[in-house]
Amino acid sequence: MTILVTEKMMMEANGKKKGGDSEYWIYLTNLKAYNEGYLVGVYLHFPFGEEELSEAYKQILVGNQFVDEFGYSYEEYFISDYDAPFQVSEYSFPQYLSEKYESLITYEDYPRNLIELIAEYEGSRPIIFELDDSMMMSNDKKLGYLLIDEGMIEVPEHLRNYLDYEAIGRDHRLNVVGEFVDNYFIEFIWFWKTDFLISQSFEWLLF
Repeated sequence: MTILVTEKMMMEANGKKKGGDSEYWIYLTNLKAYNEGYLVGVYLHFPFGEEELSEAYKQILVGNQFVDEFGYSYEEYFISDYDAPFQVSEYSFPQYLSEKYESLITYEDYPRNLIELIAEYEGSRPIIFELDDSMMMSNDKKLGYLLIDEGMIEVPEHLRNYLDYEAIGRDHRLNVVGEFVDNYFIEFIWFWKTDFLISQSFEWLLF
Protein backbone atom coordinates (compact mmCIF):
# COMPACT_ATOMS: atom_id res chain seq x y z
CA MET A 1 0.00 0.00 0.00
CA THR A 2 1.38 3.37 -1.05
CA ILE A 3 0.79 6.70 0.67
CA LEU A 4 0.76 9.90 -1.33
CA VAL A 5 2.83 12.51 0.49
CA THR A 6 1.28 15.97 0.49
CA GLU A 7 2.63 19.35 1.52
CA LYS A 8 0.32 19.32 4.53
CA MET A 9 1.70 15.97 5.67
CA MET A 10 5.24 17.31 5.43
CA MET A 11 4.40 20.39 7.46
CA GLU A 12 2.73 18.33 10.18
CA ALA A 13 5.49 15.72 10.31
CA ASN A 14 8.40 18.11 10.90
CA GLY A 15 10.04 18.82 14.25
CA LYS A 16 8.73 16.00 16.42
CA LYS A 17 10.77 14.09 19.03
CA LYS A 18 11.42 10.34 19.10
CA GLY A 19 13.80 7.93 20.79
CA GLY A 20 15.36 8.06 24.24
CA ASP A 21 15.42 10.57 27.06
CA SER A 22 18.99 11.90 26.90
CA GLU A 23 19.88 15.48 26.01
CA TYR A 24 21.78 14.31 22.90
CA TRP A 25 20.11 13.83 19.53
CA ILE A 26 20.42 13.66 15.76
CA TYR A 27 18.03 15.45 13.44
CA LEU A 28 17.02 12.74 10.97
CA THR A 29 15.80 14.42 7.79
CA ASN A 30 13.91 13.29 4.66
CA LEU A 31 16.40 13.83 1.80
CA LYS A 32 13.96 13.87 -1.12
CA ALA A 33 11.63 16.30 0.65
CA TYR A 34 14.63 18.50 1.50
CA ASN A 35 15.64 18.61 -2.18
CA GLU A 36 12.08 19.63 -2.99
CA GLY A 37 12.31 22.55 -0.58
CA TYR A 38 10.64 21.05 2.50
CA LEU A 39 12.23 20.39 5.86
CA VAL A 40 10.82 17.16 7.25
CA GLY A 41 12.87 15.97 10.20
CA VAL A 42 12.66 14.40 13.63
CA TYR A 43 14.75 14.90 16.77
CA LEU A 44 15.88 11.34 17.43
CA HIS A 45 17.25 11.31 20.97
CA PHE A 46 19.78 8.79 22.24
CA PRO A 47 19.61 6.00 23.13
CA PHE A 48 17.35 4.34 20.59
CA GLY A 49 16.83 0.87 19.15
CA GLU A 50 15.46 -0.57 15.93
CA GLU A 51 11.86 0.06 16.95
CA GLU A 52 12.44 3.72 17.76
CA LEU A 53 14.43 4.17 14.55
CA SER A 54 11.60 2.63 12.51
CA GLU A 55 9.15 5.02 14.15
CA ALA A 56 11.44 7.93 13.29
CA TYR A 57 11.53 6.94 9.62
CA LYS A 58 7.75 6.79 9.51
CA GLN A 59 7.52 10.13 11.27
CA ILE A 60 9.56 11.83 8.52
CA LEU A 61 7.74 9.90 5.76
CA VAL A 62 10.74 7.82 4.71
CA GLY A 63 10.05 4.39 3.22
CA ASN A 64 8.95 2.64 0.03
CA GLN A 65 5.29 3.25 0.89
CA PHE A 66 5.64 7.05 0.83
CA VAL A 67 5.47 8.40 -2.73
CA ASP A 68 5.07 11.68 -4.56
CA GLU A 69 2.48 12.47 -7.22
CA PHE A 70 4.62 10.74 -9.87
CA GLY A 71 5.03 7.55 -7.87
CA TYR A 72 8.62 8.16 -6.78
CA SER A 73 9.25 7.04 -3.22
CA TYR A 74 10.80 8.95 -0.35
CA GLU A 75 13.44 6.37 0.55
CA GLU A 76 16.50 8.34 1.59
CA TYR A 77 17.40 10.34 4.67
CA PHE A 78 20.36 12.29 6.03
CA ILE A 79 21.35 13.92 9.30
CA SER A 80 21.00 17.67 8.95
CA ASP A 81 21.89 18.61 12.53
CA TYR A 82 22.94 16.99 15.80
CA ASP A 83 23.95 17.52 19.38
CA ALA A 84 26.19 14.66 20.50
CA PRO A 85 29.52 14.20 22.32
CA PHE A 86 31.12 12.85 19.14
CA GLN A 87 31.38 13.72 15.47
CA VAL A 88 28.40 12.93 13.26
CA SER A 89 28.36 13.18 9.47
CA GLU A 90 25.35 13.70 7.22
CA TYR A 91 25.28 10.05 6.20
CA SER A 92 26.34 8.33 9.43
CA PHE A 93 24.39 5.16 10.17
CA PRO A 94 21.97 5.87 13.03
CA GLN A 95 22.40 2.35 14.44
CA TYR A 96 26.16 2.86 14.69
CA LEU A 97 25.68 6.24 16.38
CA SER A 98 23.34 4.72 18.95
CA GLU A 99 25.84 1.97 19.73
CA LYS A 100 28.58 4.57 20.10
CA TYR A 101 26.44 6.60 22.47
CA GLU A 102 25.67 3.54 24.59
CA SER A 103 29.40 2.82 24.90
CA LEU A 104 29.76 6.26 26.54
CA ILE A 105 26.84 6.06 28.99
CA THR A 106 29.22 4.94 31.73
CA TYR A 107 30.79 8.40 31.65
CA GLU A 108 27.61 10.50 31.48
CA ASP A 109 28.22 12.06 34.91
CA TYR A 110 31.54 13.53 33.80
CA PRO A 111 31.96 16.91 32.03
CA ARG A 112 30.99 16.90 28.38
CA ASN A 113 34.47 17.73 27.09
CA LEU A 114 35.82 14.68 28.92
CA ILE A 115 33.21 12.48 27.23
CA GLU A 116 34.09 14.02 23.87
CA LEU A 117 37.75 13.18 24.40
CA ILE A 118 36.94 9.57 25.29
CA ALA A 119 34.82 9.31 22.13
CA GLU A 120 37.82 10.41 20.05
CA TYR A 121 39.83 7.44 21.34
CA GLU A 122 37.30 4.85 20.23
CA GLY A 123 38.57 1.30 20.72
CA SER A 124 40.61 2.10 23.81
CA ARG A 125 39.90 1.71 27.52
CA PRO A 126 40.08 5.04 29.36
CA ILE A 127 41.44 5.33 32.88
CA ILE A 128 40.21 8.53 34.52
CA PHE A 129 42.29 10.18 37.23
CA GLU A 130 40.56 12.93 39.20
CA LEU A 131 43.19 15.46 40.24
CA ASP A 132 43.45 17.77 43.23
CA ASP A 133 41.50 20.99 42.63
CA SER A 134 44.29 23.24 43.94
CA MET A 135 45.04 26.26 41.76
CA MET A 136 48.57 26.46 43.16
CA MET A 137 49.95 23.41 41.36
CA SER A 138 50.50 22.51 37.73
CA ASN A 139 48.58 19.57 36.28
CA ASP A 140 51.78 17.53 36.07
CA LYS A 141 52.44 18.09 39.78
CA LYS A 142 48.85 17.13 40.66
CA LEU A 143 49.26 13.95 38.65
CA GLY A 144 52.55 13.20 40.40
CA TYR A 145 50.92 13.50 43.82
CA LEU A 146 48.03 11.27 42.75
CA LEU A 147 50.36 8.54 41.45
CA ILE A 148 52.21 8.47 44.79
CA ASP A 149 49.19 8.89 47.08
CA GLU A 150 47.23 6.14 45.33
CA GLY A 151 50.17 3.75 45.51
CA MET A 152 50.66 3.51 41.76
CA ILE A 153 54.27 4.33 42.42
CA GLU A 154 55.51 2.96 45.74
CA VAL A 155 57.71 5.28 47.78
CA PRO A 156 58.44 4.96 51.51
CA GLU A 157 56.57 7.56 53.55
CA HIS A 158 59.74 9.13 54.98
CA LEU A 159 61.09 9.90 51.51
CA ARG A 160 58.01 11.58 50.03
CA ASN A 161 59.00 15.11 51.05
CA TYR A 162 62.08 14.82 48.84
CA LEU A 163 60.26 13.88 45.63
CA ASP A 164 59.92 16.05 42.55
CA TYR A 165 56.20 15.48 42.06
CA GLU A 166 56.01 17.62 38.92
CA ALA A 167 58.73 15.55 37.24
CA ILE A 168 56.98 12.33 38.26
CA GLY A 169 53.70 13.52 36.73
CA ARG A 170 55.37 14.84 33.61
CA ASP A 171 57.31 11.60 33.02
CA HIS A 172 54.14 9.55 33.40
CA ARG A 173 52.22 11.78 31.01
CA LEU A 174 54.95 11.62 28.37
CA ASN A 175 55.14 7.84 28.52
CA VAL A 176 51.46 7.06 28.11
CA VAL A 177 48.66 8.04 25.73
CA GLY A 178 46.67 10.56 27.71
CA GLU A 179 45.47 14.14 28.11
CA PHE A 180 44.42 16.60 30.78
CA VAL A 181 40.80 17.74 30.67
CA ASP A 182 39.57 20.19 33.30
CA ASN A 183 40.58 18.63 36.61
CA TYR A 184 41.14 15.15 35.19
CA PHE A 185 43.86 13.18 33.48
CA ILE A 186 42.57 10.53 31.09
CA GLU A 187 44.91 7.72 30.13
CA PHE A 188 43.99 5.43 27.24
CA ILE A 189 44.89 1.75 27.11
CA TRP A 190 44.73 0.05 23.73
CA PHE A 191 43.60 -3.56 23.72
CA TRP A 192 45.84 -4.50 20.79
CA LYS A 193 48.85 -3.27 22.75
CA THR A 194 47.89 -5.41 25.74
CA ASP A 195 47.42 -8.48 23.52
CA PHE A 196 50.80 -7.83 21.87
CA LEU A 197 52.61 -7.58 25.21
CA ILE A 198 50.98 -10.79 26.45
CA SER A 199 51.99 -12.66 23.28
CA GLN A 200 55.52 -11.30 23.56
CA SER A 201 55.72 -12.51 27.15
CA PHE A 202 54.73 -16.02 26.13
CA GLU A 203 57.25 -16.01 23.29
CA TRP A 204 59.98 -15.04 25.75
CA LEU A 205 59.03 -17.95 28.01
CA LEU A 206 59.37 -20.39 25.14
CA PHE A 207 63.05 -19.60 24.42
